[in-house]
Amino acid sequence: MDILPAIDLRNGLCVRLIQGDYEKETVFDDDPVAVAKRWVDQGARRMHIVDLDGAKDGVRGNKDTVSAIAKAVDIPIQLGGGIRNAAEARMIIDMGVDRVIFGTSAIEAPDEVQAAVDDLGGDHVIVGIDAKDGLVQTHGWMEQSKESAINLANQMVNRGVRRFIYTDTNRDGTMGHPNFVAITELKNNLRYPIIVAG
Repeated sequence: MDILPAIDLRNGLCVRLIQGDYEKETVFDDDPVAVAKRWVDQGARRMHIVDLDGAKDGVRGNKDTVSAIAKAVDIPIQLGGGIRNAAEARMIIDMGVDRVIFGTSAIEAPDEVQAAVDDLGGDHVIVGIDAKDGLVQTHGWMEQSKESAINLANQMVNRGVRRFIYTDTNRDGTMGHPNFVAITELKNNLRYPIIVAG
């Protein structure tokens, strides 16, 4: 099992939201690059970064911060939050990020996810499945879809996706235990690696 440290960025700061609620934000540090370096010093082999501004609004407001982190650390970085099309995914990879995470686009623009897989290769594309009570949430968890996590995962497999990250949004930021029932159900329906968050 690999453990990935996560840095959630909002307005250039390292933050934590409780259950994705932007009104329940705790700022942990005002220097994300220093935080990333500390994770590397503590033995991190890969880092997970979320641009919360991008996730919510579709505009990646922390692009410069992510670029600075990518230049400052020598481990692979995966980035999610506001990545809506294959061209943007390519730009992110070109600035030094190893893997891009599509969330909302997996529901709203699945052709863009497939185009990113075709362009970048399956090893560089992850689909983030953020679910509440088994149903996928989008736009930084602000909107609830009618699509089940399992159905979305299988649709993405059919489009060439081979990597997934699953977050139970009821658990995220609560410091409680993961939703093992939902994780097991998803795992039993996929033959590809799943990163679990929340």
